Amino acid sequence: MTRLNRMLSRLADALFYVAMLAGALMMAHVTVDVVSRTVFHHPLPGTGEITATYYMIAVAFLPLAWVTLRDQHVSADLFTSLMPDGMRKGSEIFVELLTIAYVGAFVWQTWVSAMSKTRRAEVWEIFGGYLPIWPTRWLLPVAGAAMVLVLLLRLAERLTTPTPTSKTETE
Repeated sequence: MTRLNRMLSRLADALFYVAMLAGALMMAHVTVDVVSRTVFHHPLPGTGEITATYYMIAVAFLPLAWVTLRDQHVSADLFTSLMPDGMRKGSEIFVELLTIAYVGAFVWQTWVSAMSKTRRAEVWEIFGGYLPIWPTRWLLPVAGAAMVLVLLLRLAERLTTPTPTSKTETE
């Protein structure tokens, strides 16, 4: 299990670093566009489209596995924090099963869409030409699949870890 955990951690880290690179490139691209538009009165063609379709998708979706692996998703645990340990563990398992089902459906649908858009070689018309969009369609199923793998690993760990029966004195 630890070997699988290390492999998924490397995958999540790699996707996270790609997302950080996309964020840095987005900032640089937009900055150059603003300077070019303001100083030279000539904006860079396609900046908005590239930002919306390449950078933002990468920044928003590629870190999902990284965030899941570190259990950093936003959560409201007001009620679950009051539950006994066994009930809380059951609730967490149920929520993870629902999340796996939902993200699995997301991966399937985005995979089908990416296949369709790739076959059509989807492009957007921009000033001065065409911008290929189909490659960005693959970011969603890749990010979602990585998240599902992390969720499956976490679920396996939850199912094999014994539930504590009492609280320690340090808590």
